[in-house]
Amino acid sequence: MARRDGDSGAMGAAICPREVLLALDSRFRLEPGELDLLARAAREASPAEWEGVIEETLFRWTAGVLCHHLRGAGVEPPAKLQKEYRRIALEAVQDEAELRRLGPALRAGGVAVLLIKGAALKGLVYGNPGLRPADDSDWVVRTSGEWEAARHVLADHGYRVSEGGYDATWERDRFVVELHRNVIGDERVEARAQAGREGGRGEEEAVWARSRPAPQGEPFRVPAPEDHLLILCAHLMKHNLEPGIWFTDLEALLRSEAGLDWGAVLSRARARGLLRPLAYALRSLGALGGGEFGAPPLDLPPGVRGALMEVRPGALDRLLLSLAGRSTRLRGEKEEWERPPIANLLWLSSQEGLWAKLGLLREAAFPRHEVMAQIYPGYRPALRGWFLLRRAADLLRLALRLAGRLGRGR
Repeated sequence: MARRDGDSGAMGAAICPREVLLALDSRFRLEPGELDLLARAAREASPAEWEGVIEETLFRWTAGVLCHHLRGAGVEPPAKLQKEYRRIALEAVQDEAELRRLGPALRAGGVAVLLIKGAALKGLVYGNPGLRPADDSDWVVRTSGEWEAARHVLADHGYRVSEGGYDATWERDRFVVELHRNVIGDERVEARAQAGREGGRGEEEAVWARSRPAPQGEPFRVPAPEDHLLILCAHLMKHNLEPGIWFTDLEALLRSEAGLDWGAVLSRARARGLLRPLAYALRSLGALGGGEFGAPPLDLPPGVRGALMEVRPGALDRLLLSLAGRSTRLRGEKEEWERPPIANLLWLSSQEGLWAKLGLLREAAFPRHEVMAQIYPGYRPALRGWFLLRRAADLLRLALRLAGRLGRGR
């Protein structure tokens, strides 16, 4: 592992180029010493190491970020990274134009849209369009009436419901819109976070009341930074806290909001059942540690750091977090299982009582209709029995693969 010595950022005698490149590939901003270290790693990396780094950054969605940092370090990026950077930049411009095209019709239909995650961050905190890829645009709508109006607008503008989309996923050429009914942006995550809690609707309305106009103009809005931070952390937990662009999002938001109200962040996290995702995400980012290599130099208020450090992972969570941090793939498995799928189990610690934990596991293993349709595009409610058997077989196969990996200590 590479190391930084003192304030000068001097490097030790030996580094692992691949580790350095992949430790810095998702950083939003690099310090001068880190840029020097990146340049050295780039010079010393072998062709085989470069191929592995490029493949991994493409999987992590951080190829554009690494390309940008290499240029900042005075290094000519590999051609594949430059190609990906240009693709991301072009699609970002196209996505911006598409939102502006849809805006007038949405306003006329009385639809307010809360943009979240990448759809909001691209124009909000990323000044460079080549950094943040996105394969869809996440929209939150407030009411059933606005949901129907948004569907009509999308249909009138050439969009069609994707296969198995249950009216939530709309596509036109390469443009994809995901409609959501809650501000977390995922019905499964919302159900896990809100298990046994009251007042969910009031908390949703409060997020809307605190929202701000988006750079694209009305009817698009973005969450207040304190709310968006929690949304990003919940999304990261859904993605197993795996290395990638979601950590770049966290750092970008935190660096762009110097006046973040941390007291509000903690109180809202507790109210929404998101304190554990917040603590785990910031811990994985390196914001709660002692300056680990690759961690951004973020200064959290001491009281906030202390409150989050009190959220200590138990034995199961420590095992799961170590799996997430290894960044290894399950070769040969289906795409959504290329990383160990640990997110459902991480939510167990937030559930009160045995029945709540069992209910979460049941929903995770054999989910509701709209979730099954996302997993199996050919899913139909009338064939649920068949698909439940298929799901059970897939889970058993996955469990055997994970058990084999743990047995080998990998």
